[in-house]
Amino acid sequence: MSDITPKKGPPSSVPPSAASSRASKPRCSGFPQKNDGAKWHEKLPISVHILTFNSGETLERTLESAQECGEILVIDGGSKDKTLDLAERYNARIFFQWPDNPQGGPIEDFAAMRNIGLDRAQQPWILALDSDEYLSPELREELRGVVQGEPAAYYVSRKYVLKGGTLVDYATTYPNERLYFFHRSVVEKWIKPVHERPKLKEGTKTKRFRGACLAPIGSVQEYREKNLRYLKIEMEKSAGKGWGDWLVYRVFHTLRSRAIALLKLFWIWCIPRRGTRLPLRHEMMRFWYGWKLIVVTCPLNRKKK
Repeated sequence: MSDITPKKGPPSSVPPSAASSRASKPRCSGFPQKNDGAKWHEKLPISVHILTFNSGETLERTLESAQECGEILVIDGGSKDKTLDLAERYNARIFFQWPDNPQGGPIEDFAAMRNIGLDRAQQPWILALDSDEYLSPELREELRGVVQGEPAAYYVSRKYVLKGGTLVDYATTYPNERLYFFHRSVVEKWIKPVHERPKLKEGTKTKRFRGACLAPIGSVQEYREKNLRYLKIEMEKSAGKGWGDWLVYRVFHTLRSRAIALLKLFWIWCIPRRGTRLPLRHEMMRFWYGWKLIVVTCPLNRKKK
């Protein structure tokens, strides 16, 4: 049913072998013609990019929420579950992160993987999604309204959803905004191995959506395992850097962000309010990660290792 389709060479940060793809049916169906947004029966000129690795438990909702978009790219790290079957069912174009390694594995450079999609997108607007999140109705409506506007980059917030579908109204990470929607012409490439972001061209306008991407909250153990992978990447990235870099970018920046988060935590939990709070056990993981980040990237600790 699928085969390997050669594409344009990958960006410089991605090895040439990463160009392998698993073809599926095209999803494009024309561009909107009116400046006030797309018609409801038309696909949006948006290329949705989703990084996956054994994401079968959450991916279907992600794909379902993006069905109005003209193209979906799934960039997979060698999934062994139903991830690829779901991608084919929703007519996504599939690319492999590690085509020379059939075993695959978790991502070590998120920017490099997103650049695979950026290089192969066939639509003018790019929407990055995580495999555990989906588009809210409000965000889908906003997307329909802006695709005929001027090229720009948009911040997209990420909000949490508890089991049972309850939306979390308060969390120290909020508004949790990411530059995850932009016109292809205003971005050079994705940068940063962890907490990746697009590098915008000079003079690019940035805007904000009111709608959000929604992410069902996982267990504390799942968050811990994910953060441990991030810490490994951060430790490798800090290799060869000195004390000055560690003091400024690891100690000072991390302590400052956690101090702000602590103030927000007191404001959220100590003042009576309506709405749902993110559980404290999940909030504490953020402080645990900050402390571990300082420790594992310390030059003295690296020398011992």
